[in-house]
Amino acid sequence: MLTINDIEFIIPCGGKSTRNYPHSKGVPHKALLPFGDIRLIDYLLKDILHMGGRHITIVCSNQAVIDAFKEALAIDTKTEEKLRNAGRISIADALKSTFLPPDIDLKYTIQDKPIGTAHVLGLAHRLSPDRHAMMAFPDDVMVSKDPDNSHLKRMVDAFLNNPKEFLLTGIEKEDVSNNAIIHNNRLIEKPKVFYNHIAGFSPYMFPKEMLDFVMHQVDTYEQTGKLPDNLPMAEWVYVDGINQFLDAHPNEGWTVKMFMKSPDDLLMDTGNLPMYQEAELYALLKLSQFKDKLRKMALDLLNE
Repeated sequence: MLTINDIEFIIPCGGKSTRNYPHSKGVPHKALLPFGDIRLIDYLLKDILHMGGRHITIVCSNQAVIDAFKEALAIDTKTEEKLRNAGRISIADALKSTFLPPDIDLKYTIQDKPIGTAHVLGLAHRLSPDRHAMMAFPDDVMVSKDPDNSHLKRMVDAFLNNPKEFLLTGIEKEDVSNNAIIHNNRLIEKPKVFYNHIAGFSPYMFPKEMLDFVMHQVDTYEQTGKLPDNLPMAEWVYVDGINQFLDAHPNEGWTVKMFMKSPDDLLMDTGNLPMYQEAELYALLKLSQFKDKLRKMALDLLNE
């Protein structure tokens, strides 16, 4: 019987985050940008840890970014103690909430070229070849009404009940031209024809068998320097990996499904500066432990 221990949580943290400039200028990755009292990466990690996830791989663009994440996620009890001794209890609590538990299995790997998310999956799977995986982007923030039954947890539970399914977070929207949709048990990235209006978002669930398949393709790429043939886009994205696997394994019961977001859950894309600012404002006014003071300040400003 599969459990949460059979899931690797893959967090892509490559790229230069230029769409979030100037906020992200000089920041190793936008996942370290503030989000209320914590940072974007902390919010995702807290969601994973709360459901019992312990195996996490962060994929970075180079060793310097890895070193920055290691420093950012390090436990700093000395500073916490200084804050408490100075009476700054709330700030000390916020800092402590970012500390990872001692039983966490946190790994890093490098994607030195922006080849695409299928490449990310293959690289990460090398470090956890016996596990299935959830891939979640730290800049897609999912705020669930019930933390004990979050979107991520429900999605993982659904996959554990049927590990022959590929799951994408599904959201109904009018224009799906910048998303992936499902048609005839295949994924279409950025469709020109809208066969339906259910768009796929992060997070995603991937069976181990598909990750094995992609990992072997990564090995071939590193030996030959050639990406798989017939890629619809310039990059080798997760959609290609799924479709290639399905084409190579017909009539074996593999299915692609949208795991629909609950109306009670809020998905915020922080992928560019205006959207990030909206999400940060939400986090400050709804999630921060200082929200009452911040709301009063906001109301005073609006009433001027």
